[in-house]
Amino acid sequence: MSKASGRSWKREQIEQIKARIREELAPFQSSLDRIPFLLNRIAQSEEQELDRLIYTMTILHTHVREGGLTDLQVKELFQLADALLTLQNIKPRSSPLAFLWGELHILKAQLHMSDGQPLMACIEQQLVEHVSGADLPGGKSFQALSLARMSLRLGEAQLAAQYVERAMEHGLDPNFLPYAQLMKLRSLRLAHRLDEADAFTSDLLRVELDERTRREIQWEVLCRQIVRTGSIDGLMEVMNPRRDFYQASYILESFFWIRSIGGLQWMDHLPKLKSLGQKKNLNFKPHGVYQRCAIQLERAYDKEIPLAHRLALVKKTLQSVHTLPDIDKVLLVHLALLRWLIRSQCRELARFVYSEYANLSHRLCGTSDALGVAMDLSQKTWMK
Repeated sequence: MSKASGRSWKREQIEQIKARIREELAPFQSSLDRIPFLLNRIAQSEEQELDRLIYTMTILHTHVREGGLTDLQVKELFQLADALLTLQNIKPRSSPLAFLWGELHILKAQLHMSDGQPLMACIEQQLVEHVSGADLPGGKSFQALSLARMSLRLGEAQLAAQYVERAMEHGLDPNFLPYAQLMKLRSLRLAHRLDEADAFTSDLLRVELDERTRREIQWEVLCRQIVRTGSIDGLMEVMNPRRDFYQASYILESFFWIRSIGGLQWMDHLPKLKSLGQKKNLNFKPHGVYQRCAIQLERAYDKEIPLAHRLALVKKTLQSVHTLPDIDKVLLVHLALLRWLIRSQCRELARFVYSEYANLSHRLCGTSDALGVAMDLSQKTWMK
């Protein structure tokens, strides 16, 4: 392929290169295979700037979804993409290809979200609209959906639901529709708009859904039941190897639910995380930080470990919990840690962790208990 100048790049040519790269990546099963392949392609395409740019954005997109790059590599790849766009005289806003700047800032926003930095993501998402010109990547619907995700992570559940509805009104891409529907359900639950969530669920279940979406909707039903009853019994009934919910993401969430309630009756319901991690049918790899938080908390309950060492594990968890991209996971980890601190007579630290949980809950739903299992803590008799 001959060297191309930015002034000669065409939208059709860009889409053709993207399609070709998707075909090249099809045989690879994981980022462990894709990342080295793409790095090699970037190095080989030095004389084909457009190819190099699309390979660079593809590898960044791969990293956003699955990881695989170091922080330095990510920084250098963004610098490379920025340089290629600048050298080819593609100007933000005014160029017919200004949407490429928008796609670059979308990647930056998604990376900030995966690092648990929603405010930084909001800045990048604002830049998407500023630099893209008339050709906004994904259109107004994708922009609204991105803002919904950031709003929910910041604890603004009401606003998140509004953004999801706006995304749907603007004709959301069908590929993103299940994600948007589930985000709306989660936002309504965390805002304690439970009857609205029930009605929306009924509407969703009337149409044909893929298996994963239907399962996620059913999980949301179980979580709403917890908010209403203060009991996790219904959720625990489906958490066994014979049910569809026995998957890594639900197992980890159940682990924290078990440790977030006032009693210990479900504490031995799940096998140890170490043994679960060895099962080939359970893929914990996409849940790195969440899994580490769970392992640290599990070890904190091991009384054979000195309390000072267990507190060091709790410190690691508190340092990493804010990097979780989902607000409901942040809530669960805080509440599970709080229960451990109270049980371990670490009441001074418990006061501050309770404050974190209660303040975030107030932002979400106007009460001190967004998850519905911590109302006993609101009386604060445990602080004495």
